[in-house]
Amino acid sequence: MEFKDAVAAALAEALGQGPEAAAALRAQLNPPPKVEMGDLAFGCFALAKERRQAPAAIARDLAAALRPQGPVARVEAAGPYVNFFLAPAGVLEDLSRALADGSFDARLRAPRPRRVMIEFSQPNTHKAFHVGHLRNVVLGDSLVRLLRARGHDVVAANYYGDFGIDVAKCLWWLRTHPALTPPATGRTTWLGDAYTQATLALEAAHARDPDEGRRLQAEVRAVLRALEEGEPDVAALYRETRQWCLDEFRSIYADLGVAFDVEFYESEMEAAGQRVVDEFLARGVFERSQGAVICDLSDRGLGAALVRKSDGASLYLTWDLALAREKFDRYDIEQSIYVVGSEQTLHFRQLFAVLERMGYERARDCRHVAYELVMLPEGKMSSRRGTAIPMARLSEAVRAAVAARMAAAPPGEGVAALGAADRAEAERRVALACLRYGMLGVGTNRRVVFDLEEWTNPEGDTGAYLLYVLARIAGIFRKAGGPAGGPGPAAGPAGDAPVLVHEAERALLNHLLHLPETVARAEAELEPALLAHYLFDGAQRFSRFYQECPVLKAEGPVRRARLLLLGATQAVFESGLALLGIEPVREM
Repeated sequence: MEFKDAVAAALAEALGQGPEAAAALRAQLNPPPKVEMGDLAFGCFALAKERRQAPAAIARDLAAALRPQGPVARVEAAGPYVNFFLAPAGVLEDLSRALADGSFDARLRAPRPRRVMIEFSQPNTHKAFHVGHLRNVVLGDSLVRLLRARGHDVVAANYYGDFGIDVAKCLWWLRTHPALTPPATGRTTWLGDAYTQATLALEAAHARDPDEGRRLQAEVRAVLRALEEGEPDVAALYRETRQWCLDEFRSIYADLGVAFDVEFYESEMEAAGQRVVDEFLARGVFERSQGAVICDLSDRGLGAALVRKSDGASLYLTWDLALAREKFDRYDIEQSIYVVGSEQTLHFRQLFAVLERMGYERARDCRHVAYELVMLPEGKMSSRRGTAIPMARLSEAVRAAVAARMAAAPPGEGVAALGAADRAEAERRVALACLRYGMLGVGTNRRVVFDLEEWTNPEGDTGAYLLYVLARIAGIFRKAGGPAGGPGPAAGPAGDAPVLVHEAERALLNHLLHLPETVARAEAELEPALLAHYLFDGAQRFSRFYQECPVLKAEGPVRRARLLLLGATQAVFESGLALLGIEPVREM
């Protein structure tokens, strides 16, 4: 039984409330502010109102009534709180067994699994895949990993923006500049540059001569119409350039360790979206308004959702209605999660409300995971202005920074002792950890500022720092001859040998026990940053343990218990990092 469950059950029994009250009591248990005060604390303030007694008096009575047993070593009253201290040796043995036999994974699972589709990434073709897109990719991928760890049947989906006026701008530029020659590699970035040049040229023309600006805009719209109608020359150019983008996107996903179960395309949704509008206009769910078609959501404070323009053109909302219908009808999902920037919040509120009006009750369970922008220290990035950092250049810069830091290792030690291939793999993993953690370590409600120096600092709040924990543990195991560190039990029963009595040992062990509830919270809030913060806190606890509790110099049961604690730390860290998409390393 987990320590927290044991404490909640003991409290319920002492309060005469029965086993069914344990869940509510469990939610009221929290770590005290200092490890010397205990491992869990229960405040008696709510009981004071019920019993009309002082909280401190209730705490004293409860502490006296609770007998230490199982994973609970002792119970103490501290003012209005009852503090519980775990029996470290027994708890560590239980945790280690659970990690070894796989039952620890069962503690991560939700009580009722669901079928969920998570739509993320959604890059636009004919534009560069840049650092700003990375936040969406790793956020969505981490949510896929988290929900799968919770036991849900997750469908990872991508929705490519391969249609519309921005694509037409790029094609227009290429058609009006036939001398342009595509490079052998990096063609998506080259297309993104063409899009940027087209945008700047159109803006400059309009500023110079509005009539000229309107003429050029008409040329762009003509390219879009030609694309919609399948004009051979435009369609051939579109297919070729679109494929360049899709190939490069998939290469980036492979480098990031991201995979999708299904891929959708905006270009396939236009006709389907128009059919949805026609159907629900006939049913009276939609209505005509000044030549356009809307869904009136004013009763929900969402105004009129425009689903067809007055000229008959469809919109992003039209396409999303068609896509949502396919998700529900074809894939039979219970919940649809959209990972999209916060600037689209109104769009998704309207989308979910319109879907409900269309009769999709499950739309109430749809979630928009809104996240803030990725910024450079000097300010906002923009594909339109050409100020965004392409993904390829970003990866190279981070990899180079990581390699430079690793090169500082003393000769013959750490990564310096590895062969060329192993060293390159370690550099790749650390660089990817820096990128992923840099994006995931910041809550979705805050902007991310990409700073190469900060993100690759092995002593900061970074992915490199987290991997350093695993590298340290691996180094200790190599010197100890393995995790067990010799024959005999790793730790005796609780109360046997005086092992794991140092506060740093207990603080680290207690922290390891909280991975399941951290994963549950991260799922409930759809916020991987909670897991990232948990791992960083754990890394700091490990650092204190490493400094204050020698392992290799310890002897007998103390040495074996500390090695077992390191083994549990390694397993929990690898599990948590895997949910962020970070691979372990053994040398740094």
